[in-house]
Amino acid sequence: MSSNELQLLENVELKLAMCNTDAQLERCINLFLAPVLLKLASPHEQVRRKVMEVLSHINRRAKLNKSIKLPFDALLQQFMDEKISAMVKNFTIIYLEMCVDRMAVDETAQHISSFLKGISRRPESQRVTIFHMILPALQKWSMSTEEQKGAREGVFGFDSRPEDPAIVLRFFLDFMLYQPSSANSASAEQGSPVYPGLSQTAVNNITNKGKVSWSHQRLTSAKLGVLKFVLSHIFTDDERLNILIAGACDANHEVVSTSEDGLRRWTGNVDLEKPQSIRALYTMYLGTKSNNADDKRAPANTAVKVRILNYLSKSIAAANMAAYMVQVVFDGIYGETSNLKLRRSTMSFLQWVARMSEAKNIAPIAPVMISGLLKYIDQTGVVSGHDAESIKGYAYIGVGLICRKVTSVALKDVNILRQFFESLGTEQPAVRTYVQDALSSIIEVYKNLPEDSPVYRDVQEIILESVQKSNSYSRYMALKYANAVYPFSSVFARYVCLLGTAATVTKLEVKEEATRGLHPFLQVESGALTTTADIVPSSALPRFHDLVVYLTENRPSDQYTYDSKSPVIQGYPLEVYSEILRFARMILVLEANPSTILIDDYAETKVDNGMSDDPVVMDNFKSFLTDSWLGGDLEKRRALELWLKFVESSLDQNLKDPILLSTGSKCLLEAVSLGPPAIASAFQGRLDFFKALIFSKKQEARDTMSRIFGIIATDPSVPQDQIEELLNELVGVADKNTQANRNATAPEKVHGALLTIGYLISRCNYRTRPLSNAIVRQSIGCLALYLEGAPGTIFNMQASAACHSLAEIGRTQQLGSSSEKRKRSDDPAKESTATAMEVDGEAASNDSNEQLSSHDLAEKLSCLIKTSKEPKVQEQAILALGQLSIPLTSESTVTSLVVDSLYATADTKQVELYFAGGEAWSVVAFGWDSQAMQKHKDIDNMPLIQNLDHSDDVNRNKQFQSVIEKIARVYVVSDRSWYRKASCIWLLSILKFGKDQPLIQTNLNVLHAAFSRLIADRDDFTQEVASKGLGLVYEYGDAKIKEDMLYSLVGTFTEGRTIQAQSVTDNTVLFEEGALGTTPDGNSITTYKELCSLASELNQPDLIYKFMSLANHNAMWTSRRGAAFGFQNLMSLAEKELEPYLPRLVPKLYRYQFDPNGQVNQTMKTIWRSLVKDNQKTVDKYFDLIMDDVLAGLGNRQWRVREASCSAVTDLVQGRQLAQIEPYLERLWKMCFRALDDIKESVRRAATQTCKQLTKLTVHYCDPTVVSSSDGAKVMNIVMPFLLEKGIVSDAEDVRKFSLDALLRICKTGASLLKSFVPEIVDTLLQSLSSMEPQAMNYLTFHADKYNITQEQLDTARLSGAKNSPMMEGVEHCVNQIDDDVMKELVPRVINIIKKGTGLPTKAGCARFIVNLVMNRRSTFEPYADTLLKALSGAIRSKNPVIRKAFATSTGYVCQVATFDRICSLVRHLKKLYIEDTDEDAHAASALTAADMTRFATDRMNAVASEIVPLIYLGEHDPDEGIKKVWASAWENLTSGTRSLVTIHADEIIDFVQPLLSSSSWATKQTAALAIADMCKTGGKAIGKHADKLMPVMVSTLATRSWAGKEHVLEAFVQLCVSAQSYFEAPNKEPTLHEVVKIIVRECKRKNRTYQRHALVSFKVFADTFSEKVDILKQAQDFLTDLCEIDEDEAAEDDDNDNAKPLLLMIKANAFKTIVASFRPRNFADHANQTEKICQTLIGNIEGNVWNVQLAILESLKLFFERVDPQKVTDRLIDRVLEICNAQCLCDLKYSAIRTATVDVLDAVVESCKLSVDLKSKLRAMATSNIQKEPLAVLKERLNSLTKSLDR
Repeated sequence: MSSNELQLLENVELKLAMCNTDAQLERCINLFLAPVLLKLASPHEQVRRKVMEVLSHINRRAKLNKSIKLPFDALLQQFMDEKISAMVKNFTIIYLEMCVDRMAVDETAQHISSFLKGISRRPESQRVTIFHMILPALQKWSMSTEEQKGAREGVFGFDSRPEDPAIVLRFFLDFMLYQPSSANSASAEQGSPVYPGLSQTAVNNITNKGKVSWSHQRLTSAKLGVLKFVLSHIFTDDERLNILIAGACDANHEVVSTSEDGLRRWTGNVDLEKPQSIRALYTMYLGTKSNNADDKRAPANTAVKVRILNYLSKSIAAANMAAYMVQVVFDGIYGETSNLKLRRSTMSFLQWVARMSEAKNIAPIAPVMISGLLKYIDQTGVVSGHDAESIKGYAYIGVGLICRKVTSVALKDVNILRQFFESLGTEQPAVRTYVQDALSSIIEVYKNLPEDSPVYRDVQEIILESVQKSNSYSRYMALKYANAVYPFSSVFARYVCLLGTAATVTKLEVKEEATRGLHPFLQVESGALTTTADIVPSSALPRFHDLVVYLTENRPSDQYTYDSKSPVIQGYPLEVYSEILRFARMILVLEANPSTILIDDYAETKVDNGMSDDPVVMDNFKSFLTDSWLGGDLEKRRALELWLKFVESSLDQNLKDPILLSTGSKCLLEAVSLGPPAIASAFQGRLDFFKALIFSKKQEARDTMSRIFGIIATDPSVPQDQIEELLNELVGVADKNTQANRNATAPEKVHGALLTIGYLISRCNYRTRPLSNAIVRQSIGCLALYLEGAPGTIFNMQASAACHSLAEIGRTQQLGSSSEKRKRSDDPAKESTATAMEVDGEAASNDSNEQLSSHDLAEKLSCLIKTSKEPKVQEQAILALGQLSIPLTSESTVTSLVVDSLYATADTKQVELYFAGGEAWSVVAFGWDSQAMQKHKDIDNMPLIQNLDHSDDVNRNKQFQSVIEKIARVYVVSDRSWYRKASCIWLLSILKFGKDQPLIQTNLNVLHAAFSRLIADRDDFTQEVASKGLGLVYEYGDAKIKEDMLYSLVGTFTEGRTIQAQSVTDNTVLFEEGALGTTPDGNSITTYKELCSLASELNQPDLIYKFMSLANHNAMWTSRRGAAFGFQNLMSLAEKELEPYLPRLVPKLYRYQFDPNGQVNQTMKTIWRSLVKDNQKTVDKYFDLIMDDVLAGLGNRQWRVREASCSAVTDLVQGRQLAQIEPYLERLWKMCFRALDDIKESVRRAATQTCKQLTKLTVHYCDPTVVSSSDGAKVMNIVMPFLLEKGIVSDAEDVRKFSLDALLRICKTGASLLKSFVPEIVDTLLQSLSSMEPQAMNYLTFHADKYNITQEQLDTARLSGAKNSPMMEGVEHCVNQIDDDVMKELVPRVINIIKKGTGLPTKAGCARFIVNLVMNRRSTFEPYADTLLKALSGAIRSKNPVIRKAFATSTGYVCQVATFDRICSLVRHLKKLYIEDTDEDAHAASALTAADMTRFATDRMNAVASEIVPLIYLGEHDPDEGIKKVWASAWENLTSGTRSLVTIHADEIIDFVQPLLSSSSWATKQTAALAIADMCKTGGKAIGKHADKLMPVMVSTLATRSWAGKEHVLEAFVQLCVSAQSYFEAPNKEPTLHEVVKIIVRECKRKNRTYQRHALVSFKVFADTFSEKVDILKQAQDFLTDLCEIDEDEAAEDDDNDNAKPLLLMIKANAFKTIVASFRPRNFADHANQTEKICQTLIGNIEGNVWNVQLAILESLKLFFERVDPQKVTDRLIDRVLEICNAQCLCDLKYSAIRTATVDVLDAVVESCKLSVDLKSKLRAMATSNIQKEPLAVLKERLNSLTKSLDR
């Protein structure tokens, strides 16, 4: 067997040896190479050795001879055969590699799949060889998209063998990472370069162990091929990600651009949670370790690391791979090659890890990471620059986030917290902000720490230390921690907040945080404070006892108090002490009223107002103090004692702080007045101290301390005498009658004395302690004096105090004498004297008979109300009047006076006074039983009240019944609005303060009727008061009353039954001041109609009154006066009753909050805030119901509902999750667009805001970086069809604008989500360019002349607008999303726009879009290029030059990728346009398109030069200068200005142009002729070989009549003849030279003088060349002689040409030159006979001609003598020449050229002729004489030379 094989091999070797030619060798190798290689598998050594000999023979002969092709298919098949042994394949692949080297790249590309299939099963060496074979071919690899989708498994088999793509991608990644210039310095171990991201093995594979050297160009080309292959559907997004990352960091911009484009388009579906993908990224970043040094991979370069971090920062899986992650973090921070950019990316990644990782995964490495970050912080030190500062700040944030994730780290080591707080004082300001963020992030760690925690005390210590620092950053964070870590009930935290109020730091945020911590709040799970609208339960407050004990036992540091620079009280700075008092008082009152005061945003105000006017609050406080002091609870008692010490310490006048003194006195008053008597008794020993305070310079202190003094000084333990002595002293201070007081007493001291007088007497009466009548009368008289006086600040202050004291006394006893009026003397003289004494103020009060009566005092008070302009004085006087009536009987005339005076207060028109009047009415009606009197009961167990006589109550009730009736009958129905307002407030006050009185119960119907009427009032506040009244009536009434009220009220709202039109009288005030600015048609009742409607919808009419209780939006109700009505308590009850109706109520209320009527929305907002405690949770809970309601409201018939719904939608959709909004998205757009086109302008405005918000939301959810692809696709599928099909095409302009805006913004952010909608978007946006063009443009189109604007200028402006329009920008955003599938659907739409689009902007935009496609989507666009080029070929014929230019440009770009067949077809189309179409626009289109084709697709045009060069060359000769210029630019683009292509394509040019010479179009003929002429002129000798074609063409062209430019044809014809002289030598050629002469002579005889001039020039050129070969003179002499002798003046007269004479002179000159040029006496015998004739013709015409003709004659004469036969020249002729030269020429001193030419003639005569002695003498004399005259030295020298030559 082996012998047979050897024989076969020897035969093969013999055949190879016998091959003599390459072809024979190639056939032989193709036949035997593959079988020979198979023999390597033979088991016989001899056979294998023989095979090697044969292969060696083949190598020797074929290896270097690249022209010999090897059998590629056979070798490839053999290589792919799995049955073939490895050894055979090793040799086979060697020859395969040789095959590939000899094959075209395109051929290799067809077999890439065969090479890669099963590559994982091949040895490493074979893989490397395969990769090197396919790398150059990858760029030429192509496969349709559809084929690619099935090729992954069908062709490559990647799915069944996943190892294959892994091997391929690994090599590709290594190749993309390979950058020769990036090699680092030699490693210590091997001394070889280290390439980032690569191992030495990988480098060896890429360079094939150094055999392959990658030049920059080859490397770039191969990388682009790899990217093209990888960016096919063969690979998945996950597989290609790493390669694209590496490519995006390449050194070549093309590779970077392609990779970044791939990252945008082809990585949208990368699963970043896939462990394999993330490990691959980590490995690529970090490199690998291996025992084999060659397999050890280096880390990637910095740019790649930054890119990798961007993707790792989006992966939760990456965050949980702790081992990899920690290496990456430390490399990014501490790595040798790390830079600022990498550190920043690393810090961002670290934050991502800290946020997204699971605690269990990061916990083991958390201490190490924190330690590393803290080390970086410590080592960094002081940094500068934004980047460095931000990176250091990120390190702080990183530590914070890790601590928050792994709380045990922070809890074990409190030093982290301590270091951060210390850094707030040491770091640079820019870094401190980051430290604050870091501290904020770990707040949760320390929240709810148990007290037994090891770090509990440490944390408190750190916070306490920080809050006492003067650094604003430290104090702010300490306060933030106190508020967030600890609940409001924490005494420590409140202590910190109190310390934070110190004035050492003035930064607003610090003040706000401290204030926030001292205002009751709740904590939610996140640690944040709740909104202020939430209700805080009383259990969330700190205990009063714990607070005061902690404040007593703890003190701030000495440094803290020193820094404050303010007085220190009990260790606290003054401002902090004042805040302590305020806060502790609030806690005390709230603890005493756990259910009475709702703790919300107004808690502090409620506390102040409640303690002033709310009897319930005061009763609760009183009970609390009594229980604490006397209840036996030592803890509570100690708390009160400590509290009183705090209060007492604040009452130091030396501190001179008004706020502290006011707060302290207020606290003491509340304790003394409402506490048990023992508290007041405890202070009786300090009367002198309090006595000093009543004269304080601060009015608030005097007001409070005088009352305290009255309570303490009247204690039973104080003797009667002492009290009277005090009164005498005070009267002495205040009495006006003393001379000292007139001048010296300070007003403040008088004020304090007046107040104290009233409190002392009234509190004695409270305790039924009798006082001397004299001192009481004296006191009252003293007070009465201050009711009169000149208005002023002091008077107002003192009068107010006097009124107040009179009220204090008057409520306990009758004032003045029992008589009704003061008794007067019967003697007028005495009366006069008394009056004088009274005026003088002396001794009048000493006369008991002259004391003031109650009636007098009431009159004085009534007068004061009328005359005073100070509301406070008036208020005190009104209250005093009311309280004067308490001791009086119902029959008293004083009571009647009081009632009348109170009626009169209605004219004051002041709401505050109306409320004071209402309180006074309740006192008149119910005396001490009025709830308004509760605040005056400041002594426990008042004997005065216990001893009251109630016998007159029935009469009092009867009397007051008439008051109620009068108010209801007169004031309620009055046509004066201020009367109605007064009556409403009076009745509300009477109702509220007397709710338990029988009189009220019997008048509920009357009150209901009055309030029902007033609720229809035009005044808003009157309505609101009436609504409150109705609510109270409903609250106090029984079931029957409630039923009647509901029926009545519902009728009032719905049917208007009880609302009567007000009668109009002469005094009727139709409009109040300012009311004309509101709606005068009763719209103000809307609020209550809406409330009724709301209640009716819930089928609960009785809820109307609950709503009225909740509608509490006027500021009056939160004032001190409003607090007296206790509406907050009513609100809390109403809230509880409304809770079951919330599901139906919330949607309506939500919409009503946005009602356009200000009062309605304020009312509804108040109700909403009352009912809804957590706004966010409530809206989330009822979101669907709310959305359904507002969507229905958008289509409501009432414009107010539509407008409110728009505003509600705007608010509702903000910040919504996609899952919530998605079901409603389409309906929202539909209804909002409907509202946008509403008939009501205000609705449209509201809809505009809604659409803006909706657009913002939609764009947000169409951003793939924000939402997942699936969610984004859902939104796209909802929004896009609506916007495209209904929005942009809407008839409403606003709708179109918003649709377009939304669409463009989605295009900007939509990225890959846009794909399925790109065709329709592009179509719509391009069409919109015209449809949404500004109307001004359309107007200008028709009125361009009016504004002196050309159409071209206007069109250019429109084009510029289209290019820069946002629609075009949107289209360009879509380009990046176009792939094969999109393109398939897009192309028909683009073609439709090209063909049928309307408007310049649309068409120009379409052209620009096509250019973008070619530039950015070349491979995707290429299959459709021919189709679009065909469409564009029609579009370029547009009549509009701008459109024409735009489509021409796009055509040029499309030619870059179109097939040659289509390009050739287009060129033929352009030829047809230019030649056959007579329209100038068609000619321009052809020129523009050709120019842009050669400009933008130069290489492609060079490839079809034979087609396009003839057209461009022809066009270059167009008579129209504008078009000619365009063609010239096309030629420049194609040839760079050279004319070589003319010669190269001469045949094509001639074939193209020749038929045109017979065109019916004269212009075409002319152009063609000029083209041929130019070709002949510029072609030189090279054109001669085309003479056979050109000669007939030129002859036929010259046969035509003369035309402008024909001279060029004749010139070209002559040039052709000169260039192709050999043509005339060949036999049977036409024309012959004789025929040519005839043609030229014929042309020279043309009557067209201009043409004739040029023709003679061409004739001379011809004669110069051919006059020796053909007798020209014979045919031309006669007519040339005629031209020489023509009379130009006579001829010019017969010619119409204005320039006839100059032309004739030039013709004449040319004729002389031509006739001599034709003169060849030595060649033609006949010419010698013409010697004398020609000479005579020349010299005979010198005289009389102009200088230029003379010059031509002289030049011709010189040539004549050079050619003449000397034998034929006679002496006579020479003598004649000499005479003419001497007489006419040498003496012409004007023209040196004439003299020079004459010397030339003489030289020629001497040279060519034998002169006789006479002639020589004559010539010498002539020269000598002219030498003397000649001015030019040159000519003198020549004449000398001439004379010398005569002697030789």
